[in-house]
Amino acid sequence: MLFNSLEFLVFFLFTIITGNLLKNKWQRLFFLFASYYFYMAWQPSSISCSAMADSGLKYFTDRLYCDLKINPYVFILIFSTIIDYFAARAIEAKQDGDSRRGWLLVLSLVVNLGTLGFFKYTDFLLGVINDIHLLGSFQFEKQNIILPVGISFYTFQSMSYTIDVYNRKIEARKSFLDFALYVAFFPQLVAGPIVRAETFFRDLDYRLSVHKEHIEAAFALILIGFTRKIVFADNLAKVVDSTFANYQNLNSIEIWTGALAFGWQIYFDFAGYTDIAIGVARLFGFQFNANFNFPMSCKNISDHWSRWHISFSTWIRDYIYIPLGGSRVSLLMYIRNIMITWLFAGLWHGAAYHYVGWGIWQGTMLLTHKFYGDTSVSKFLNQKGGRTYDIFSRIFTMFCLAFGFIMFRAETMEKAIPMMKALVFINDSGAPITRWMNYRFGILLVICFTASYVFSKRQIPTLLTGNWMKYSIFVIVNILLLLLFGVTESQNFLYFQF
Repeated sequence: MLFNSLEFLVFFLFTIITGNLLKNKWQRLFFLFASYYFYMAWQPSSISCSAMADSGLKYFTDRLYCDLKINPYVFILIFSTIIDYFAARAIEAKQDGDSRRGWLLVLSLVVNLGTLGFFKYTDFLLGVINDIHLLGSFQFEKQNIILPVGISFYTFQSMSYTIDVYNRKIEARKSFLDFALYVAFFPQLVAGPIVRAETFFRDLDYRLSVHKEHIEAAFALILIGFTRKIVFADNLAKVVDSTFANYQNLNSIEIWTGALAFGWQIYFDFAGYTDIAIGVARLFGFQFNANFNFPMSCKNISDHWSRWHISFSTWIRDYIYIPLGGSRVSLLMYIRNIMITWLFAGLWHGAAYHYVGWGIWQGTMLLTHKFYGDTSVSKFLNQKGGRTYDIFSRIFTMFCLAFGFIMFRAETMEKAIPMMKALVFINDSGAPITRWMNYRFGILLVICFTASYVFSKRQIPTLLTGNWMKYSIFVIVNILLLLLFGVTESQNFLYFQF
């Protein structure tokens, strides 16, 4: 079920009205079943009700979905929930030093990562085996396994809970209903943000009040989320899709425009989704942390990742990078820790070589920035460079990020490499360099960069609070943008594929 659909509007209104009429356990039970319904509204592409299978497992899944309207993939979500609930309870009951605590944690991790690995990485791993001819001339056939929507998000969320219980950071939840709601709560279920258990249960136990000012703030967040998605992301998708489909016929300037447009497209798309998710959750009495903080106006790659997909970057920091040793190790081990963390980040986003390349590139940029930051040149320029150096560093950071944008968006590395060459004007397309067919989008990108830089400096969104004039102007402007420039056809959010 898409946020940007009439179906969701009806679902949301029914859920919030009915939910507020219920209390305590019945309210939580209703929210849980509403969340499962929200998840089951997704139709797997593997299921065609006009051509159902005659036998086997697919016959069973087709019948569940087509005859009973039950999405079979919801059972994976429920299975993961059951395993982690009982594993966490058992881990908490064991004394420190008891080896069974470790084995229970391993059980939870194996089930979660094994399930995620089967659905997300089977075809990729079989492809790697085929590519390196590990079995000689034998080649595996592609299995075409459908990736359940949101599995990467709810798996990480559920795993973090079990790990925190193991480390005695939180107590295991005694109520299965509460834990199931934590894993499945619909606003953030399919595309984040990745919510920590302590945050969710804090608000579940002591529900935040929802007064007039909270409704206004939530509505503003939801409205800007729709504007980011429907006006900016979906319109930028036109030049992005055209660029990546026809890159062989484009010059370097046009490919630059398409690469940067994709960076803004995925930012507007994903930030728009999380804005809506956080706004909707606030109306239900939950306060989730911000997931983006003007990342496209960053001054270096470290600054970028402190502002982009914050719930994910802090997750890999807390559960991968720090357990590996973080930065409090030798130089060689520090490099290892960074590269392992970001290789994992690349594979989390997708099972393909271009995602591996993207992860390695992020790790390389972070290491380069770290080593440069320790030099006397960097320290001098940071102290004496002033606004000129500040602006230059932001432009250079975006130059480096553009290579990552291409790797992230391209379907293969074979497609990404010539596009990245074009960024440094090694381009044999034959298109005249003076031509710039998508200049209108280039002008839009300049406006986006400038506005983001100004907003991040002055924190414009906070000025809406308590000021009816500015709030009214904000609402009117966003509504006009949606009416005049909004893409009317509902389009999937990009992060649904992860």
